[in-house]
Amino acid sequence: MIVDIHTHIFPPALIQARSRLAERDPAFAEIYADPKAKMATAGDLLDSMAEAGVDASVACGFWWGDAAVAADHAAYLVESAAGSGGRIIAFVSGAPMPGAAGVGEVRERDPAHIEAGALPLLVHASEEAGHQYRGKAGGLSPGGIWTLLQDQPQARVIAAHWGGGMPFLALMPEVRALIDDGRLIFDTAATAYLYSADAYRLGFALAGPGGVAWGSDFPLRSQSRDRAEVEAALPDAAQRAAVLGENAARFLGIVAPGAPRA
Repeated sequence: MIVDIHTHIFPPALIQARSRLAERDPAFAEIYADPKAKMATAGDLLDSMAEAGVDASVACGFWWGDAAVAADHAAYLVESAAGSGGRIIAFVSGAPMPGAAGVGEVRERDPAHIEAGALPLLVHASEEAGHQYRGKAGGLSPGGIWTLLQDQPQARVIAAHWGGGMPFLALMPEVRALIDDGRLIFDTAATAYLYSADAYRLGFALAGPGGVAWGSDFPLRSQSRDRAEVEAALPDAAQRAAVLGENAARFLGIVAPGAPRA
């Protein structure tokens, strides 16, 4: 089973209103004001999944400043998930709602950013070193992720983008315990833009067999291309199976291809 734990989709109406929304929402403008910045619909994601051989994808929204826009986006995510036969798994921004399987992608500056109760959170994480890029600001640091998990004992976190470099901290027993207890997992989204391909092998070794899940960050990255890069970087079949699906399925409670547990 192949699971992509980190993608983004938008309702067609919001894609068409890109320019107007960018004028009203600085956070959205930071990432999507450029017409070349890729945006995708649920249909685009399903087409990509068919091409890449992906069984299920977590689809995130955007943390809008306008509550009405946020509600429209969340409703689209839930409707898309309901109509996908379990292939799309909706992570909404803001308060959890019926039909949502999680909350995300959450940034440090988002209001009430980590009150998801029993639902998993996909948290935007940023490495403190390295080059600047659109969207880097506002990501949680490894210390911020640690604080979140300590402050909210029920929280279960998907730490995006390798948790901003957090896998090294998995050598600490207390961080290892969070991974082993199913409260923390690192996704690989945007690896090609951040690290060398060695990140897959070394990250897997540091985080352990159950600590890493593939995320393409579609449509920023092609699912087909990103999956191929993971496979090339992890020649061991058991490691590939864990990263490309088994770990995400366990973390999300997916009990059969395309069928998230109710």
